[in-house]
Amino acid sequence: MSDVSIIVLDIDGGEMLRACLDSIAAQTMPPREVIVFDNGSRTPVAERIALRDGLHIFRSPTNLGFAGGNNAAYRHATGAYIALINNDVILDRDWLATVAAALDADPKLAAVQTILRRDETTIDGAGIDISDGMFRQVRHAEGAEHAWGVSATAALYRREALGDAIFDEMLFAYYEDVDLSARLHEAGWRTEVLPVIKATHRGSQSASILGRDALRLRTRNRYLVARRHRGVGRIGALILEDLKLALRGRTSLRGMWQGLFTR
Repeated sequence: MSDVSIIVLDIDGGEMLRACLDSIAAQTMPPREVIVFDNGSRTPVAERIALRDGLHIFRSPTNLGFAGGNNAAYRHATGAYIALINNDVILDRDWLATVAAALDADPKLAAVQTILRRDETTIDGAGIDISDGMFRQVRHAEGAEHAWGVSATAALYRREALGDAIFDEMLFAYYEDVDLSARLHEAGWRTEVLPVIKATHRGSQSASILGRDALRLRTRNRYLVARRHRGVGRIGALILEDLKLALRGRTSLRGMWQGLFTR
C-alpha cells in the first residue's frame, strides 16, 4: 500500500464513475485511501456505488466547483501524496506506481502526470503549454517532455508543496491547474509530464454541467491567471484570440471584462 490519497470529484457520473473506481481498485500499487467527493449530484453517490475497503464518500448538496470540491475532499485526505483523478478517466494498472516513483525519486518535484490518450490513436493531453502566450493542452506525445505545467485531469501532487488547499476557489472551474502550476514554480518546485501513456480520458462533462456559465468562466479565468503570474500568459495574445473567437460566438465579453478588471 502506498501513502497516496486519491480524490475523485463526481457530479452524476454514473457508469463513468464506476469505471474510474474499478481502474483505481485494479492498481498494482494500491492507494492508502480513495475519497469520492459528491459535488452536488442529483442522485447522491452513496446511492449509486457500493462502499469498498478504503473508499470514503463525502457530499456537498451544491456544486462547489472543481476548485472548491477538490479542496473540500483534500481536507479529508491523509496521504503524503495526493492524486486528483477526473471521474471520466480510466487509469492503466501501473499508473499510480509510475507517477509515485517519479515523486519518490525527486524531492523537488511537486506534481507529475503521464500522457493521457483519448482513444488508441489520439492523444488527449500531455501537459500544459504556455509558449504562445495562451494556455493549451499539449496534444502530441513528443511535446510531453517540454510541457510547462501539469493538468489536474489525472495527476499526483506532493502534499508538502500544496499546503492548506490545492486550488484557488475564486476560479471555481477552468485553468485552476494552470494557476497551481504557476504557484508551484514560483515557490521553487518542479512539475513534470512523464513521456509515457498510462491513462485514458473520455471527455469533460463540466461544460454541460455549468451551462452558459462555462464560457464566461473559461474566458474570465484565463485573464485572471495571466494577470497574477508574470510570464504565464500574455494579455495581448489572449485578447487577440478572444476577438477572433467572438466572431464565432465562442467567447464571453462579460468574462473578458471580469478577467481584465476584477481585483
